[in-house]
Amino acid sequence: MMNKTFYFFALLFFNIINGQKPDQHSIDSLWTITTSKDAYVNKGSKEMLRLCTEIYYQSQKINYEKGELRALVKMSEIYINEQNYGEGLNKISEGLVLAGKNKNYVIWADLLRLQSTIYTELGYYNKADKNSRKALYVADKIEEDDRRYLAKSNAYRKIAENIDRENILKNKYDSIQIYFNKAYEESKKVSTKFPKRDIIIAKNIKNLASVFYDQNKIPEAEKYLNWYAELTKNETKNPEYISYYVLKGHIENKKRNYKSAIEYFSQSIHLSQEYKLLPAELMASYSGIAESYKGLQDYKNQADNLDKAKRISDSLSAMESRIVENVGQSEKKEENNAHLTAPFIIGLVIITALLFILIRRRKNTVDQTISPQQSESQKVNNPDTAINSLEIIQNTKANSEDLNYVIELAKNNNHTFYLKFSELFPTFNQKLLEIHPQLTPSDLEYCALMKLNFDTKQIATFKRASVGSVETRKSRIRKKLNLSNSESIYTWLIKLQ
Repeated sequence: MMNKTFYFFALLFFNIINGQKPDQHSIDSLWTITTSKDAYVNKGSKEMLRLCTEIYYQSQKINYEKGELRALVKMSEIYINEQNYGEGLNKISEGLVLAGKNKNYVIWADLLRLQSTIYTELGYYNKADKNSRKALYVADKIEEDDRRYLAKSNAYRKIAENIDRENILKNKYDSIQIYFNKAYEESKKVSTKFPKRDIIIAKNIKNLASVFYDQNKIPEAEKYLNWYAELTKNETKNPEYISYYVLKGHIENKKRNYKSAIEYFSQSIHLSQEYKLLPAELMASYSGIAESYKGLQDYKNQADNLDKAKRISDSLSAMESRIVENVGQSEKKEENNAHLTAPFIIGLVIITALLFILIRRRKNTVDQTISPQQSESQKVNNPDTAINSLEIIQNTKANSEDLNYVIELAKNNNHTFYLKFSELFPTFNQKLLEIHPQLTPSDLEYCALMKLNFDTKQIATFKRASVGSVETRKSRIRKKLNLSNSESIYTWLIKLQ
């Protein structure tokens, strides 16, 4: 009897230690924990990532691909919320391959949306738009109605957000509103039994409120924010309320209710710190509070909060600058790997050769007809006119030794370049963001390179990007800064104190 009892407990212990092979039920139980109402608040992003990683590897052990995909989506979301775009892109890329293989259109569309979010943040607007529209295409293949409506709503929202951030359309708010409305209409189609339907609709309502605010239509913005608050009155502790409080704070600043604005921004900061997420929203809150204190003529607190916003901005810039290069390299690889048929290649070679001959002939003709004086005049009017280091020094407090050090960092593509540049030109970011608050960290780094008078080819070399992509980025920055075609962006940036 003793031997049997011993054997029973020994076998039980052995099974507990070695026999707990994961199954779908245990993995789904872990997943339920990560999707619970207050998971972020109670566990924090690090613990959430640990749980998702465990779900991922346990799912791999038993070839439970649905578990792998769900974990990859959740990890991508967490990395994006933390602005850790490098890790986010890695998880998304892995998930896209797996979702495509399994024809899991729900997760496929979701991952494309998340990838679009990162590309927008990094300033790759064409790529972001392409991904969002592909997400729409994939969403149409989803058989379950509610999931299809939700996926399409998310894709329309991303298209609108990308248009907003790119900021090159003359009547951009009309386009943004159209797509946010489409997102709202799709979310309304979701059945009333679908989990968190009101939260999904409310998110689109909040986005419409932000469009009205951007157009300075404050009563309409407040009306939609009140509607948002009513739909989410039982869900006030969630990350969506971080941007809600930021928007409320901006509205109170517009109305010169500065003390009320500070309260809203403080609530946003509290939630951001509680969730340990969304440092970009945290930066917006500190900038908003600085504006409130300026209105109250409390310049000490204004300076303190501007400094906090700048430190977050610099930290994000340093992190994102390392990622932008990788995305650029990825784009180049995609271009190089594009499938071209033999006839198309032959035709392309012939056309290129003919164009080259025509351009050379035309250039020779033009060179013979333009006088040296005319050539010099064109050089002066060129927006990329060369400016020497002395002019940069004269327009700043920089000394030549510090300036040369920063220039060398840029030439070597050193990841500390932008941090050192910000130390040398401490008000540069702030001045640019005052002109256009939605300049991305990548945009600001390009501005820094132009301020140091690096031309397009040099920037392309440093950033390991194509000359065309650099020209496109410079053109977008010029539009954001409202510079005319005749105005040199180089001269303008160098003179910016």
